[in-house]
Order: sequence, then C-alpha cells, then structure tokens
Amino acid sequence: MNFLTEVARFTRYQDWAPGKIPVLCTILFYIGLANHQVGPAFVLDATMFLIFASLHSAMGYVVNDWGDRELDKQHGKSNAFDRLSPQNGAAALLALIGLAFLSGLYFASRPYVLPLWLTWSFFALAYSLKPLRLKERGIVGISASAIAQWSLPVLLAFAALGRFGNLDMIVFALAVTINGATLEIAHQRHDRVRDLSTQTGTFGTRVASSKLDRLYTAALFMDKVALGIVFAIIMTVTTQLMMGWSALAPLALYVVLFVLSVIETMRFQREGKFLDPYYSAERSAAKLLHETFANLVLPTYVIALATLLHPINGLFLVAFLYWRLILGQADWRLLLRAIAMPFRHARN
Repeated sequence: MNFLTEVARFTRYQDWAPGKIPVLCTILFYIGLANHQVGPAFVLDATMFLIFASLHSAMGYVVNDWGDRELDKQHGKSNAFDRLSPQNGAAALLALIGLAFLSGLYFASRPYVLPLWLTWSFFALAYSLKPLRLKERGIVGISASAIAQWSLPVLLAFAALGRFGNLDMIVFALAVTINGATLEIAHQRHDRVRDLSTQTGTFGTRVASSKLDRLYTAALFMDKVALGIVFAIIMTVTTQLMMGWSALAPLALYVVLFVLSVIETMRFQREGKFLDPYYSAERSAAKLLHETFANLVLPTYVIALATLLHPINGLFLVAFLYWRLILGQADWRLLLRAIAMPFRHARN
C-alpha cells in the first residue's frame, strides 16, 4: 500500500485523475454508442486507451514538476521529486516516459493516431521545459495547456476508436478545450500570488486581478454552456438508439443546476464575493454542475446505456462507480445541500 501511495504521489494522481478519467470515459463510451459497437472489442479498446491517456497525463504532470523543481521550493509547494535524488528522479521520469510510449504502440498503426500522438507529446514537454516553457508565455501558455491536456486527447480518442473527422468530434474537442482553458485560468488565478512572488511570467501574473476574475467568470459560463452542448450531442445518439427517454432525468438535472449556478453567481457578485467551483471547498450548485455532473453523472449515464446494450460494459460501470463513489469518498449529502442552498438564501 505504501508503494502505491508513493506511485500516486509521484504521478500526481489526485491532480489529474478525478477530472480527466471521467471525461475520457464519457467520450469513449459516447463513441462506442455512436458507432453501435459496445461489445468486448470496444471494451478492450476503451481500457487500453484509458491506460494510454492516463500514463500520458501523469507524464505531463511529472514533467511539469521536473521543470518546476526550484520554483516549487520557492513557493513552498510539494513536488513529485521532493523525496528523490536527482539521479533517482531522472530515472523515475524516464521510466514513466517509457511506459507511456509502450502504451501507445497498441494504437500507433491506426489512422491519424501517430501524428496526433507526436503532437501531444511535444506540447506536454514544451509546456513545462526550456527552452520553450510555454507556460510562461501568457495566453500562449493557457492555449498550450488546453491543447495538450484536453484537445489532443479528445482527437486521439476519436482516431483510436475509428470515428475521426466527424462533426461530433469537432464539437467535443471544442467543448473540452473550453473546459481545459477554464481550468487553466482557474489554476493560474489560484497560484497568482505565489507566481507574483517569484516573478513567474504566467498569464495570471500579467493581468490585473479584477480582469482575471472577469475572464474567469466568462470562462465558467462558457464551460456551463459547453457541457450542455456535449450532453445535447449525446442525446442525439440516445434518440437514434431509440433510448431518448433515458436522457430525461440527467437533462432535468443539468437544467436545474445550470439555473441555480447562474443565480448563485449573480448573488455572489452582488455581495462582492467570487464563486470558484474548482478551487473552493464550498458546496454549491456551480460545483455540482462543473464537477459532479461532468465527472460523475455524465460518464455514468453513457456507460449505463452501453451496459443496457451489452452486459459486458457492466464490469466497467461497476469499476467506475466503485472508483468514483467508494475510493473517491463521495459525499452523498452534497446534491441536496447544493440544491437547497439558493432557497435558504432566498428566505434570508
């Protein structure tokens, strides 16, 4: 167990897995439903792609820590290489890069995969490492992060599972890129004070705090809309499968959370406060929409639909729910509290 804990710490598992794996599950199972192929061959492909994408996500975060070793010391932040000598750290990083490379060989011969894979690897390295170190190039850094962490994995998923070039791929890629850019703005806003203290030239340090808040508010709204567009695309597939009825409950939940989160944002603005659903422990409808709906409800929905069509996907569904709800220690009371919150404030 200690070994697994150390692996999770080194790969920064908690920083990327809870947000990226559910999104990839949504995309992969959407593709399976849209292709009308959710049998054993699909489950194998989906599993292999999750391993491939997870190793590359871990590689990107660990490479970032390698490039930020001295900076993180100045910030007082934890770093993947804190407990390793320079030699052992370099060896561990090379081992991770090697595993990531091996995991991609399964898909390398499929159309469009290789050039997208090479591009993904380039951005993952160029974002953090000199001489390019794109993260310190203002808006270019935000764009590079969104492309590396979100756009390219989506395109790779569509290529690896044989649905590259369709309109739905473009819509998914744009929507997920908006989400990635929003997350990067949130991250730079969160780290703004520390980055200013070390004169780190991120976009967040180059603009006024008030302007960054306005940009983040706009990005969060676009993120909400993008999530709705993704769900609308998924609904078109459920209708084609004669399962349009199955979208009624999640659709109602999305609409309710969207309306409540907009009301929350307006209330916070009137009170001169800022509602941050990504870097706040405060329970809110916005947090439910941006995190719980996107990372639990939506992937569970598409995996459950695939299970109705082919029982083998039930194994994936059980594993996913166990990971999210049991290992993730989900708070079952969060949904009711967040929905009730606006009504409590209305009474006050």
